Amino acid sequence: MLNNSELLRIESIVRSHLSGFATGFKTRHFGELENPQGTLNLKKQNVFVRALPGEFIYYSALVRSFDSAFGGLLEKLAIEIAREYYEVSQEVSGQISARQIDYINDILTNYKNKDAIPDISHYSNYSAEPFSLKPASHASDHLFFDKKKNTYHIVELKAGGDLDIKKAEVEKRALLEQYFILRNTTSSDIKLHFATAYNKFGEGNDWAQERVQRFFAAEELLIGKDFWNFVCKDDTGFAAVLSAYTNNIGVIVDALSEIKEAYNI
Repeated sequence: MLNNSELLRIESIVRSHLSGFATGFKTRHFGELENPQGTLNLKKQNVFVRALPGEFIYYSALVRSFDSAFGGLLEKLAIEIAREYYEVSQEVSGQISARQIDYINDILTNYKNKDAIPDISHYSNYSAEPFSLKPASHASDHLFFDKKKNTYHIVELKAGGDLDIKKAEVEKRALLEQYFILRNTTSSDIKLHFATAYNKFGEGNDWAQERVQRFFAAEELLIGKDFWNFVCKDDTGFAAVLSAYTNNIGVIVDALSEIKEAYNI
């Protein structure tokens, strides 16, 4: 269980990030107030939408902007909390071979054609390449190193995890390339994860995203609660983050209300 010091630190991190998000989101839309090409003004210029109630205009215009920005907030929040428990970086550098690239292609083709069910043994049993290596680097969403367990965790985080087949394949390819780059340069254990900040089907329910599961094994998934527990290295991590979020969400609610008032909606 997280101790009081850890809970206070998580509370502080969440408060800081929510406050910064609220300020930035409000500043952006206040800055567009006199801009006819601004997010809200463009929606108001649609004569068919303008005939609808004002609140509909406000929420329909803002929801896409908010949803996109909010996903970024959750990623930044996760990284900042993870720094309390892991060494965090966002790039993998080392070497990879053409043979490993071909092997990745074979794995993904089998998954795409449903000739194989994703399994971590498909890459974890592949030893480091001893020759024909070329320098390589790869941007990483989240690279967490657990010093106590001598384990790297390469994490692809999506807020809700709603990917199409092509995007799911791209994400798994990126993780596998990072895996082999690391495998060629370290003897540490390496784990791959596809993570979501929340379970779009409801916490506690099965996460039935077939397009992602076509390319990712069950052991690779960190969905909602499991992801935040992993970030905090504790089974109460999700509860702690959610509690801190609930305690501080008022700053975002206030920002949304101020934007609505400024646009006279």
